[in-house]
Amino acid sequence: MIIDALPESSARSAERLQQWAGLGLPLPPTWCVSAAGTVPAASDVTAKLEALPGKPGAGNHYWILHQGPATPGSQRQSLVNLDSDTALSAALIQLFSKQDAPAEVIIQALPRRRAAGVLFTRHPVRQDLAHVIVEGVVEQGAQERLILHRDGQVAYSSQPDSALAAAIGAPEFKALADQLRRHFERPQACEWVHDGDRLWLVQTLPVGSLPRPDEAWSRRAGFGIWQQAVAPLWYTLAGRWLKTGFWRPLGNRLGWHDLANIEPYRRQHSHIYSNSRFFLRLYEQGGPVRLAAALPPAWQPRETPQVKRWLWRRDGLRPLTTGLALASLARELRHADAATPALGDLEGLWRQLMRYDRAGERLAAIDGWLAYCAPDADTDTDTDTGTDSGAHEEASAAAQLAQWLPPAHLANLRRLGTGQEQALAPHTGFGADPVLPRFNTALPELATLTALTPERRSILAQLGNAEPAGGSRARWRAQATALREQLGSQLRSLLATMGQVLVARQLLKRAEDIHFVYFDELWSLWQGQGQARLTPEKIGERKVRYLTSAYQGAPDWMIDQVAYGVRLDQQEKPVLRGRALVPDAASGPARVIHSGWALSQLAPGDIVVLDQCEPGWLPWLTVAAGMVLASHDPRHPAALLAKALGIPCVAGVDDAMHCLVDGVRVRINTSEGDVLSDDGPHPDQL
Repeated sequence: MIIDALPESSARSAERLQQWAGLGLPLPPTWCVSAAGTVPAASDVTAKLEALPGKPGAGNHYWILHQGPATPGSQRQSLVNLDSDTALSAALIQLFSKQDAPAEVIIQALPRRRAAGVLFTRHPVRQDLAHVIVEGVVEQGAQERLILHRDGQVAYSSQPDSALAAAIGAPEFKALADQLRRHFERPQACEWVHDGDRLWLVQTLPVGSLPRPDEAWSRRAGFGIWQQAVAPLWYTLAGRWLKTGFWRPLGNRLGWHDLANIEPYRRQHSHIYSNSRFFLRLYEQGGPVRLAAALPPAWQPRETPQVKRWLWRRDGLRPLTTGLALASLARELRHADAATPALGDLEGLWRQLMRYDRAGERLAAIDGWLAYCAPDADTDTDTDTGTDSGAHEEASAAAQLAQWLPPAHLANLRRLGTGQEQALAPHTGFGADPVLPRFNTALPELATLTALTPERRSILAQLGNAEPAGGSRARWRAQATALREQLGSQLRSLLATMGQVLVARQLLKRAEDIHFVYFDELWSLWQGQGQARLTPEKIGERKVRYLTSAYQGAPDWMIDQVAYGVRLDQQEKPVLRGRALVPDAASGPARVIHSGWALSQLAPGDIVVLDQCEPGWLPWLTVAAGMVLASHDPRHPAALLAKALGIPCVAGVDDAMHCLVDGVRVRINTSEGDVLSDDGPHPDQL
């Protein structure tokens, strides 16, 4: 019997272990044992084992014997743990004495283990999550599960006092997962052991339940263009504007001929979902790093592609002309607002709608470039000023908020700080969708703002000037947001007039029903057709569906026609974890905000749970006792507001919108980033 170093090439298990060792994976000391002639005595084998260099000291190690595939054709090895040299020698003699004995086997020496388990480099059942899943047992402990964010932060722990996290730590698991991701294209399930000092890889196998999907649609890929449920007419307009004004011209310039007849957007669950194929193509061709958030984990490359700061075929003259184009659009909207046709001018009303339609397409071309192509403003230098936009990280939270908010929204916060909540500016309501109410309609929700504390009012009153500071792209994004809301507000006024005309012609029951028709249906109605097909019952069904989605939310992803991130009524009370933004604790009823409509239910003292956020929601968020954010974006409007006002806040809680139940009391411990049921353990015990 010959015990030798791991050969360069041999049996399949040896080849794999040799490959893993070459990749620098943390393999324990490994040898190959070959049968040679007669089987030696047990004492001879034991002596050889004791003399092997590099293995842990006597009495402080155990052996792993690889016995070949666990089942015929399987990649998984059948492993036997043996606690001494004597036990291994007996097992080897017994194995090689069989008639069908293998030509060779692999043995590995490990220090005494203190913990063992399995690590999944991606969630084994959730194609929408890039989480690392760790299951294991610490010596004399109970079975545990840890879920880690891609950045290594703990997202979930099955035990409030996690022995795995305490004995080993999330950084070690993250480092091992990163190594496996770099070297294996498919997600891996890795068997590991820990000896009290370091992690060791025993074996790793591809996770067969996570194939690469054929299609993926993301609800979170608006990048500030749309944040919530949208009415049918606004989807027909805004989705078409971006398709014809941005994606189609971009695809023609970059040669995306296979995507020419594929839709970049679709409306489902009353939300706009973006086709991730467009983002993948743009990301692969040097688009900004933030586009990775629009890709399912299976589509994200193992290495980040090099960002191309400027590319003629992609960007054209946008870096030079965007400011002028925004100013031109602002003038166009002012002129259009001053020339509203009379109620009886049917042709003039339609021409006005077409005027806004053309303006929307022009704005969408700018919106698309800023959202999907322009470099990340926190890592790049502005071409026109030469200033580093990353300087905002060093600025105060209030200065950051002033930089990223459109001027009208910043002015509203300053008015709120001086007690002028009844004077909040119009055109800065809850979003761009014309169906949403505006401040100039005397909303009853304004009464909620009177509960704002004097301390927070003082901070708001001292916010920076209405004109945001920072580089050109920050200003352009703020201006584009303001123009989008202004366009929606002016459309709302025009559509209200057109709705009255259709009611007078008995083609609609109510003027607001116009928001729940699609554009082609509106054209038929305006021509005096389509009323038989578009019944009040159908309009009513669309309203119910829209408001249900606005209050209850929608899946985050549709991957191969399966919804991921759906609402779950929790059967147990897990400890959710994110990243602490403001170090303090708070408790209160969870108020899950899926849209501007839900702000009417927000009361002082609530714990606000948010994913995406319109800037117009910020005045209401000022009365929250705490915040839980699903977003990881440091420029998230609610995150900036929380830091500016000192509102306890935990960010990056991926499943918060679907795990936390509206109205149920929760407690957040922001020093640790914990979110838990208010009847759970005290934060001091975590």
